[in-house]
Amino acid sequence: MAEDSHSERPPGEAKPLLEEDIAPVLARLDAWYAAHLPPDRYVFNPPATDAQLDAFERLVGLEMPRAYRQLYRWHDGENDDRWGHIYGLPLLPLDQAGAQWRAWTDVLADFGGNRYRIPAGAWPEGAVDPAYINPRWVPLTHDGSGNHIGLDFDPWPGGRVGQIILFGRDEDVKAVLAESLGGFLEWIAGMLERNNFRLEVGAEEVVLRQFRLKVPPSDHFHEGARILLGAPPPFV
Repeated sequence: MAEDSHSERPPGEAKPLLEEDIAPVLARLDAWYAAHLPPDRYVFNPPATDAQLDAFERLVGLEMPRAYRQLYRWHDGENDDRWGHIYGLPLLPLDQAGAQWRAWTDVLADFGGNRYRIPAGAWPEGAVDPAYINPRWVPLTHDGSGNHIGLDFDPWPGGRVGQIILFGRDEDVKAVLAESLGGFLEWIAGMLERNNFRLEVGAEEVVLRQFRLKVPPSDHFHEGARILLGAPPPFV
């Protein structure tokens, strides 16, 4: 990997941000969660305020899309990392999303601003920056081990602004999960409504997360998502 391979970025512009109204898919998720998840374990926070959202935008230096503000005006994430509404992954509250973003910018500063210091790849090729970290990636979830589902505001020309990606400490090969936040939530809601989930744990079964995919049978949603989409494994 070159000292700084950003110059290898293909020519052209990424597709523009999709303008979305995600209220319908949030209503579907509300209904599914209420019907299937134990309410004593899966507890969302109250909605974020506009002031909190404005402060978050100032922190990351980005104007977040309408769909993002809708998501956080629905709930300001959840606090208990033992569970999590996204197949066991918790939606980060704004303060924790900000803390994770700051931690990654600190790592980038330690690297002298070289986002390619650690070799990485991307899938699909040409859609997402094959960097170790990019300050225009905004964490949406956290797995407790330094890995995220997040929004990408610096896609390569084969991608779309605001696409949803996997990135993090163990995600060497960055992968696109969906073209937009709304598309990602539609994907999650559809799988749940088709009963592609497991909540039960066998008597002698040891699992990372109780709420997880049924097909493919995976303890970690990142792994299962890669298999479902045909993406390569996470390591280069």
